[in-house]
Amino acid sequence: MLMPDKKCRIGGFSLPEVILALAIVSIIILAVVQLFSVLNKQSQQGLNAFRLEQTLSEALSVIEKDILRAGYCAGRCRGEAVTLSADDTNSAQSCLTVSYDVNHSGHWDPGERQEGEFFSYRLRNGALEVQTGYARCRGKRWEKFFDPNEVTITGFQVSSQQGSRGTLYLLDLSGYWTDRPQIKQQVQRWVARRNHDAV
Repeated sequence: MLMPDKKCRIGGFSLPEVILALAIVSIIILAVVQLFSVLNKQSQQGLNAFRLEQTLSEALSVIEKDILRAGYCAGRCRGEAVTLSADDTNSAQSCLTVSYDVNHSGHWDPGERQEGEFFSYRLRNGALEVQTGYARCRGKRWEKFFDPNEVTITGFQVSSQQGSRGTLYLLDLSGYWTDRPQIKQQVQRWVARRNHDAV
């Protein structure tokens, strides 16, 4: 029969040591969960800010393409290809109108036609608006560029500067997510015109 060795002592943790170890592990787990929560929130805010910047940049890309096309004419067009004016309701904001010969008719078609060759952009009541067919930001067919329930625009400015290779335009657009107004972005872009004004 085997006899237990009296010199061999079986070791282990006492109850207070186990409770202390569990308390320390619990505190560490809570700290990690808290840190993960904070990092997740910051990551979401960063992602939302990036998405807003992309959304505003896409709008500027559309306006940039119109400015690059401004002045194109397959014949003898008359008038200014790009006009900047103060908005009727807010003189601090810009109203931009560009024109180019979309249908290669040899002139810029104004008026109330859907395929008009004047394209206007303005800021009105927290929304970037666009309209086709009317010169110098006139007309009543303004449409919102963004869904106002999604994006609120706080600023739209266009300024021009004469450069060594022609006119440069600085586009400035700022806004925020309508349901998350703390996430704001501002995007700017310089655009050089390719075509000259018609005679």
